[in-house]
Amino acid sequence: MLRSHEDDELNARQNATTERSAAAMLDKETERELYALYKAHFARADAERLWNPWSSVVWPTEAEAEASAPSTALVEATLALWRDATLLPDYAAINQNLLRASRGRAWFWTHWTYEKSKHLVAFLEWLQRRGGWDEDALSSAAEELLTQYRWEPPCDEATGVCVDAYLYELSQLEKLEALKIQAQAEGESTLAELVTWIIRDTQAQRDYLAEALRIIGSHYPERLTEALNTVAASHEAPELATALATYLQ
Repeated sequence: MLRSHEDDELNARQNATTERSAAAMLDKETERELYALYKAHFARADAERLWNPWSSVVWPTEAEAEASAPSTALVEATLALWRDATLLPDYAAINQNLLRASRGRAWFWTHWTYEKSKHLVAFLEWLQRRGGWDEDALSSAAEELLTQYRWEPPCDEATGVCVDAYLYELSQLEKLEALKIQAQAEGESTLAELVTWIIRDTQAQRDYLAEALRIIGSHYPERLTEALNTVAASHEAPELATALATYLQ
């Protein structure tokens, strides 16, 4: 049985959070559609995209690894994606709190966080095995990133954070596709395999977010338009609102 905290100040903070997250809840029919969308996304993930960075790819033998080394450019490109993933817990935690009252989107976000953590581990493994980085150096780099930076969504409204996440996935897919081409060109087949799996996950995440926004837009067009404009303004690129609206048609 859950009990309220006796501390009035703590209760006030918790109530404020609850009120803010409650704003994410839409009408029952829309929430049912969003939850059905999440269940379908989850079912496909388990049926089609179960993988891990150790057994789903072929790692080079020690002799093969010693015979060649990736270019500095390839290592730096992989590091850039690893840096993005390192800051995701900030972003994920805030968004999860904002979406808490919308079951489908909240559970999608939980699954999204799990898959993103797997991507981080995949980049870590490759950087340690092939990129010349050891665990201590990567830990220090992560600590420096987390000390100096924090990644927060550009707004505190549930539809807006979904728009921002959708934009993030579009950007990530561009970077991942470029990394895959670069890895293939250098014969770094393990990295290319890892990135192929990550691209599949990212495409599925993009597709969920796009469809969720279409559902919201069909019931609440003004809410979606406002969210698109808010996110576009946060990136100082007003034209993004029209571009994203076109993607979502």
